Amino acid sequence: MVQVEKEVIKYMITTDPASLEAIESLKTIITDINTGSVQANLLQLIQILGQYLTSEDEFVRTKATGLLSKTLNECQHEAINNKAVSVLVDFYSDRLSDKACVHSLLEGLVGLTSYTQFTGINAVTLSKKLFESTEVHQYPHGTRYLVYQIFGQLINRHAAALKSINNEFIYGFTKILDGEKDPRNLLEAFNIVKAIVDNFDISAHIEDIFEVTFCYFPITFKPPPDDPYGITAEDLKLSLRSCLASSPHFAKFALPLILEKLSSTSGSAKKDSMETLATCAPVYGATALLPNIKEIFNYLKLEVFHAADASLEDAAISAIHSVVGALNTGITNSNDESNEKAILPLIEECVTNLKDPDMKDYKQTGRIIEAIASASDPACQLVVDMIAPLVLKQYRETNMASLQKSNMDIINELLEACKDLYGSTDGKEVDTDFTSPLIQYKDRFLGIFQSSLMASNEYNLLRLSAIRGLTLLVLSRDYLKPNEVGIVVQSLNTILLDEEDIELCNAALNAIHTASLIHSQYILDLTLPSLINRLPDSSALTSPSKYLPLLYAFKVLSPVSTIYKNSLFLLMDKFKAVCLKDNEYPYALSIIQTIADIVKYRPVDINFKEINTIVLPLFSFIIQSSLNESTPQLILNENILSVICLITFSISAELNSSEQKEFVDKTFKLFMHGEMSVLDIASRVPFKPTHISSSQEQKKSFQLFSAVICSLRKDVVLPLSNTEDYLNELVTLALTTDNHIQMVSTARMIGSIINKWKDNTALNEYVTYTRLVLEDSISKSSSNSEHAVEIYLWIIKSLVLRGNALGYEMTNKVIDWCGTDILGTLIPEGFNILMGDDDIALNKESHATISILYKQRFFNYCLPKLVNGFHGSQNTLFLAVRSHYLIALSYLLKNVPKTILLNELSEVMQSIGSSIPLNLPSLLLADSPSGPIT
Repeated sequence: MVQVEKEVIKYMITTDPASLEAIESLKTIITDINTGSVQANLLQLIQILGQYLTSEDEFVRTKATGLLSKTLNECQHEAINNKAVSVLVDFYSDRLSDKACVHSLLEGLVGLTSYTQFTGINAVTLSKKLFESTEVHQYPHGTRYLVYQIFGQLINRHAAALKSINNEFIYGFTKILDGEKDPRNLLEAFNIVKAIVDNFDISAHIEDIFEVTFCYFPITFKPPPDDPYGITAEDLKLSLRSCLASSPHFAKFALPLILEKLSSTSGSAKKDSMETLATCAPVYGATALLPNIKEIFNYLKLEVFHAADASLEDAAISAIHSVVGALNTGITNSNDESNEKAILPLIEECVTNLKDPDMKDYKQTGRIIEAIASASDPACQLVVDMIAPLVLKQYRETNMASLQKSNMDIINELLEACKDLYGSTDGKEVDTDFTSPLIQYKDRFLGIFQSSLMASNEYNLLRLSAIRGLTLLVLSRDYLKPNEVGIVVQSLNTILLDEEDIELCNAALNAIHTASLIHSQYILDLTLPSLINRLPDSSALTSPSKYLPLLYAFKVLSPVSTIYKNSLFLLMDKFKAVCLKDNEYPYALSIIQTIADIVKYRPVDINFKEINTIVLPLFSFIIQSSLNESTPQLILNENILSVICLITFSISAELNSSEQKEFVDKTFKLFMHGEMSVLDIASRVPFKPTHISSSQEQKKSFQLFSAVICSLRKDVVLPLSNTEDYLNELVTLALTTDNHIQMVSTARMIGSIINKWKDNTALNEYVTYTRLVLEDSISKSSSNSEHAVEIYLWIIKSLVLRGNALGYEMTNKVIDWCGTDILGTLIPEGFNILMGDDDIALNKESHATISILYKQRFFNYCLPKLVNGFHGSQNTLFLAVRSHYLIALSYLLKNVPKTILLNELSEVMQSIGSSIPLNLPSLLLADSPSGPIT
């Protein structure tokens, strides 16, 4: 312990406990205390500190106490036995009268109360000492916070023991809380009050507890701009509300005051009061609410009809629902009849409003009806008996579509309430002993909704309300029979397929989607076949305005697991048929893009192997088309192939490692060795997409293989004997091919393989050699130099993403080339590859090795070099050379997160601003995808 004594002395002679020297000494002391016998070491520390702990100098005494407290908080708690903890608690408790040391003492007690061996007896002793010796109010808010922390831990861990001083504890804590204003302390205090109510007998202190808490209601708090704790007014409101709703005993004190606040002119106070009433009502119960029920409902309905904003109306509706529910559940000494009488005037007023010839207040009335009906079974029965016959009669007797809609909306509010109360078919758990009182009106509701929906000359808003009603019927538990659900789906299909109004079609589609989540079989049997039959096999028989909505419907419905597979099968068959019969690509492209979207957002719980059913059949179709120029070539359209690559990538990337290994082995045989037998293709024409003499169609198909390679996980081993040899083969292919798509796809593959290469030494050796070959080709502007640039850029990107220094070295070369006229704008435009996000290669979905904040580091590395290069080229005779830096900067800025850009914005804008007279199309192109840089 000699070392500890030295560190204690070093700590004590520092002038500031927060100084670096003091912190280092404290760390050393704590480390030494936790080495060996913690309890013995702690005892020796106390002995070493003895003279400081009893010093007459307040500064020395406080500092020593703080050192011991920090050590107690950081030492191994479980190593201190019960006796030692008791001694420490008594030592600290007895010193609480030392005002200079109180903060440090409380810090130590926070630690001690969390010790395993801190007992209930210790809790009682400490509580009494805190009540007796500490005038909490006279200390700063930070010190008071420690007191609340201690009491919080005492109740959480030792409530049973503290019940032995029940009255003393409650009285003492209410005295401490009285007058507290600090928001952080109030959050802690409100939690403690809730714990006291839950764990103690508060019968003798109800009014005391209520007074020290309700005095804060309603809370008005605006956090300061520099608030380090992030406490909001809502945090405080919710915490206080939890206290007020913690016991029914508070009702007689709280309700009159809440009612008083309901009449406040302050919108915030009024809203807080309604939300508090909604929270407290179920706890306070019918007995407390009934004497004030008329006044409560008067305030709330007034707010519904005359709210200053929507949030106040919502709060009033929520409060009505809660109060009505409380009248039939929870604490009550009243009978059901009196409870029914309590809500009857409110329902009768709703009836009066609905009988109004213009029904001008029907929306607010409908909300009140739903709030009442969804609160309890007795309330729902009463509402349905009084409202349903009325609105059905009024609907039948009026010829005005607007009034029919108003009555139908009320029916929908009743259905919504019953769905919430009695359960929905989407799985909400309810008491199944009750049955919806609306079951008796099912046939009439279904008939009204069906007839209104199918009448094409009807008011559109009425038809939209009918769609909502049909949706609610489908969602209501045990309401429609299976064949009735089928009838509803068929009606919705008719609107979806034949209606020209977009809003109606979208509403019908959303309703069908809702039905698909519960009754998917009807979608499989009725909707999907109808949709696919409307899609012809040739674009000559349709138009985008016809087929795009149908494809969109497939996309909306397909995320449902049971529908996903069937949608893909139907669309795949349609896609093949269109490719065989059509001559124009947009229609086929739209179909394959829909398939891509469906695959991208496929259900997470799907167990369906798209490789065998989607990807490989597409591969087979593409390859057979590439082998026979006499067959339809539409599937070989560049835009269509690009989307199929995305589908391949998306599906392959989701496979596990073993599945990917099986897939890549198969595609390797196909594309690298021409083994068409893996797809059961029999052809006299060889498939050799990597041969220079192969057709352009075969070469274009190579991008499919690239998508597979780029999607692989890092632990999937390619069927190679040597990675370097294969990379050389790919580099040669990319340099010599006469097909641009194949060149770009191969460059992507090279980058992906390098990025995921596990052998860092071999990687560095290979890149060091290969970059020299590529740089020589680029510098000499040889015939394949453009291809060399593409490969060079993808290698840089692969290295930068994994944080390899070679990537930055190669970037320097690219920046140097920007200052020359080599290959024109091709070099600076390469920054779009370096900083941009590719859909297939070197992204998160492709399982690439990506270092944290790589874009920020790369941006910060390149920006000053490009800006300096631009300024250094001011005197050049070639304006195009100056523009190279600006083009590179534009792509850099376009792809960097805007938050990173802010610090450098001023200097960058000066550089870009001077480029305006140049009016270069390439510069404008670099800037255009993300809009002007502002």
